[in-house]
Amino acid sequence: MSDEDETAVTFAVRVADIHAWEFVFVVGDHVQLGNWNPDQALELVYSEKDNVWMNRLTLTVEQARHPLRYRYFIGYYLQASSDATSKVRVISRWESQFLPRHFMCAIDKYLGGTDEFGHYNGKNKVSAGWLHQPKQCQIYLRLHGASLKFFKERYSQRPYFIKIVSFDLRRKEIGTSLDDDPDDSLDGSGIPPLPSFSHTEVSDHYAENPHFHAQTAHGREFQNENSYVVFRTTSVAVDYLAFRIEFYVDHSRTTKKDVEPSIDLQPRTHRDAPDRLRSSKSSSGHLQKTGIERIAIAYCMPTGMSDTFGQISVPILAKNQQPIGMVNIDYLIVRSMQNPVPMSMEVSFARHWKKRAPLEVGHRGMGNSYTKFSAVRENTLDSLNKAARNGADFVEFDVQLTKDQKVVIFHDFHVLVSVARRTMRDTRLPKADSVEFHELALKDLKLKQLQLLHLDHHKAPENQDKLKVTGALTETEENHPFPTLIEALKHVDGDTGFNIEIKYPMKMKDGSHECENYFERNLFIDTILEDVFKFAGNRRIVFSSFDPDVCTMIAMKQPRYPVLFLSVGVTTRYVPFLDQRSCTSEMAVNYATSQNILGVNFHSEDLLRDPSHVRKARERGLVSFVWGDDLDDPNNIQAMRNLNLDGIIYDRIGADQARRNVFTVERTAKASLFGSSPAPSRSGSLDRSTSRLSNHDSIPLALSQLDLAGSTPSPTTSTHNGTTTSTPSTVPVVFVQKDKEDSSSSSD
Repeated sequence: MSDEDETAVTFAVRVADIHAWEFVFVVGDHVQLGNWNPDQALELVYSEKDNVWMNRLTLTVEQARHPLRYRYFIGYYLQASSDATSKVRVISRWESQFLPRHFMCAIDKYLGGTDEFGHYNGKNKVSAGWLHQPKQCQIYLRLHGASLKFFKERYSQRPYFIKIVSFDLRRKEIGTSLDDDPDDSLDGSGIPPLPSFSHTEVSDHYAENPHFHAQTAHGREFQNENSYVVFRTTSVAVDYLAFRIEFYVDHSRTTKKDVEPSIDLQPRTHRDAPDRLRSSKSSSGHLQKTGIERIAIAYCMPTGMSDTFGQISVPILAKNQQPIGMVNIDYLIVRSMQNPVPMSMEVSFARHWKKRAPLEVGHRGMGNSYTKFSAVRENTLDSLNKAARNGADFVEFDVQLTKDQKVVIFHDFHVLVSVARRTMRDTRLPKADSVEFHELALKDLKLKQLQLLHLDHHKAPENQDKLKVTGALTETEENHPFPTLIEALKHVDGDTGFNIEIKYPMKMKDGSHECENYFERNLFIDTILEDVFKFAGNRRIVFSSFDPDVCTMIAMKQPRYPVLFLSVGVTTRYVPFLDQRSCTSEMAVNYATSQNILGVNFHSEDLLRDPSHVRKARERGLVSFVWGDDLDDPNNIQAMRNLNLDGIIYDRIGADQARRNVFTVERTAKASLFGSSPAPSRSGSLDRSTSRLSNHDSIPLALSQLDLAGSTPSPTTSTHNGTTTSTPSTVPVVFVQKDKEDSSSSSD
């Protein structure tokens, strides 16, 4: 093939913050760019001279006639064993704007320049990667409350800096001489040439900047009862992973209020920094230490953790290897989905939100019916569809698992089963007052049992005048309780979005527990996600949960659907959760920021007390919803609208004031603008499209119907690699060469 039959496209991107072990890749809708598969993406090469990452893609003349869409992402390589096939590519962070970059070779062959990672179309949006490799795990270690317990008082009074260092048990640990067995150092069988784990990052949820970042040379300051510090590491060989917990003391600090010492903020490739310790004489002539000294270490291993969630206590060892205390660590192990769903990088809704008037969300469909008066039974297909007919933009409902692992819609963890009291002599039907109630956990009943048993709400004895869980035999199937998530996805109006609240039992501050001995977290989340990915189609979906670890897991297992953290905040109405992240709205905002999720669903009681939390969330780029019984009052709903929230969840939506679904209204307006009749459509997550789906994902690509902030770009439809695509007219910058002699460049 001659040079005249080819077009060379050179990608060039500058990355401001990248570690020595990381690489830059470009993924897109061309086979050489992986067709949106990150494992097949094109790796770029770093040019030290130009301080840019570059590589070239060669297109035929026919291919060059069609648009090229692409994204950049940063990743690194891990390897589980000496087997070369165990080497995998891990996504560290990626450009997550809703629309990918776009280039039209035929039009822009004389344009060129250098892209800036994360910046294009006037926006800067970068998201963390997700667990897309089969054996990939993310391990979180949390220190908070009274995590440190020392046996001697003199150790307890000190402020500590804590650093956690990951290492592979198959390798001799760098910086330690505890194991000097020469035979062990010569045994290289099974040891991978690359690391099996990532560097450990840290987040301080009480800090002004709670984002995860590289650890400093001496770690992060921690004080009992005054800190909430989280460490995280990615591994592809968790069975061989271990953590060394290092404790540092700054001898130059005399009070807890002193400022943090000046330490190296640059990431280090060497795993151990030398202790910065000096000695000087005091006025009395005694030798005293100054600077930072490592005084103790502790070790823990994921293999010693009995579950994928819990708490582990390990001894703190002084330099002489004598135990001087204990450290209590909360841990969470997030695994990739057991039955992985192919995830493309073509489109992501995880951080995408169109700013408009607050969306109005039907709480449990038409509202609470077991402890409030309602004409419709909550969390039924009838309730969800009635809310949709009343113009709800979204409906909110609760999901959990039955004993046979079916995903059902129901709010409470327990139900009451009525049992008649009888004697051996009296076989007649009992009277109403001879019925006993027995509380059963929903998780202990199979779906068929839920459908056949006569059940009551767990607060039925004090709510005799409210609707019952199990209704009359004459009721239609739409009115029956315990519909499955699949049934809702199939039978509720497709223009109505779903806010799926994932119910997972939590510990309470009063020592009680919502429901003990529950499902393993990864199994629980995977089961729900599988139903959504199989049956959601193009519906708008946002997940939420009161359990912050559930929010973390949903975000880490998939990049497609967004997540909101449900916060109780400061309350006098409910028993608070034990988890500190849910106890204040400020902490909820910091947690959501650290995990890079969509936003926070605030409690109305807390917002009416202090509405400034919405402003703080907005400053962090977070979306804000609100829920709560206060919203039974229309005046409070209006007060929430005045705060410019993004979503309001309340009962009896559309019952007092007629309204229309905002997405239907917008689609009708767009169709009217372009002079065509609106056609009903269903869309992915939070956005609307009526076009065909990509070959690699179920997310639609037509741009004329997208819910974008600001103006909608004019679409260009064409065929590329046998796939019809619609692309915007905006053009980011790449180098294009028609032949080896002719190259030119331009900027945005």
